[in-house]
This record gives sequence, C-alpha cells and structure tokens, in this order.
Amino acid sequence: MSFLKRISVILLFENKMNTIPVVVSTLNVEDLTKYPDSFIEFADGNNLKYPKLTTGNGQALCAMLLTSGHHWSRPECDEFVKKFNISTRDSIQLFNKHEQWGIKTSGERGKNYIVEPYTLSNKHKMRKNFTYDGTDEQKNTEIDKIKSTIKADYVDIANSEWQLGHKNPNSTDNAMSNLVLQPPIQAKYRDKYIFLDTLTKIPTPKTFQEMNDANQLPYTKEQLINLRDYAPSLEL
Repeated sequence: MSFLKRISVILLFENKMNTIPVVVSTLNVEDLTKYPDSFIEFADGNNLKYPKLTTGNGQALCAMLLTSGHHWSRPECDEFVKKFNISTRDSIQLFNKHEQWGIKTSGERGKNYIVEPYTLSNKHKMRKNFTYDGTDEQKNTEIDKIKSTIKADYVDIANSEWQLGHKNPNSTDNAMSNLVLQPPIQAKYRDKYIFLDTLTKIPTPKTFQEMNDANQLPYTKEQLINLRDYAPSLEL
C-alpha cells in the first residue's frame, strides 16, 4: 500500500451517531436555563467541571444536550449565537471544545454533538489522577529548565536573526500564507517538518516514514488505523 494511502489528517470516526441538522428555531431562551438532570448526574458523578450556563460555552453545551440526535454545523452555530445574542469571535468554538473539560463529543468533522450515552473524553481520562512522578522541587526544576530553554532559543534572540522560511519545506509557494518567521534554532527542523505556525510542527511524509521505521511515531495504534482508513478517500 502506498504511503499516501497510509497517512493523512487524523479524522476520528469512533462513536459516530446518525444525526440530522438541528433546527435552531425550536430552542427558546427558557430552554437554556437548566442542564438536563441526566447530564448533571453524569458530570457530578465524574467530578467534571463543566461551563456555567451564564457563559456562551455553557449555553452551547446546553443546546447540544437538549437536541439529541441532531448535529451542529457552522450555519447552525452562527444562527444560534445571533438568536441568543452571544458575543464570540467564532461561533463554532463554543460547540467543539467540550472534550477538554471531560465529556465525549462527535468525532465527525463539521458535525458537533454530545455522544450518547454520556462518556468521558480521552483527554479527561488522560488527565484524571495524573501527577508528576517526583517532588515539587523536582517539578519546579524541570519547569524552570523548559522556561530557560524557550527564553534562550526564542525570547533572547535578536529580531535581526529571525528569518522567513517556508512552512512546508517541499513547497515552492512563496505566498505569505506559506511563510513563517523562525529563529536560528529551528534550522535543524526545516527539511523534516511542516510548520503550522512558528512553534507548531508536524513531520513531513518522508520524516513520518523514517519515524515509523525507527518505531518512534507518537501515535497510538488506533490513530494509525484512522490514518490508514481515511487516506484512500483523498481526492488527489
């Protein structure tokens, strides 16, 4: 199987539900004043700190909980914030970030909903009961090392030493959207990684292959399966 059929953007399809677009007009202000009892029982039973209903995130969460069997895409999210006069720079951000505090949400791209029955998100499972395996002094020493490295490699570097580089080393596109400012320390990464911004990078296909051959990929087996299964659907 070719490399392109084995790798692409990770799209998670587990816990996929059959849903239809939500009809925002069916919701009223009164509906967003109380979370469902079943949700409260689940959240409190798992010590989850969910958003307050006085916030945009809380109202969006409540709306998803009340519209079981429906999904929220960008048009519905935009209509929702307009109808309920919620101030936000990006409406969809109110709907697609809830896994961070603990509840499992849709793995379908562009479709936001709460998975039923309610389930803990993987992010919450990883964070639950996670403690640093050492003393507070050791922890603080490690944090100080990280801060020192960032300061030396980024903060203390003179602006004149920063250079524009291609986000994608295999692209000849010189448009500003494909360029990124980089300090000298990043020179060692330029041919091996694609930069999403100055700090965030992902391996090029060649680097991915090399990491795979060396058994150094950070992905789980399930994530690699997702990559393999999605890649054949790419229209190239």
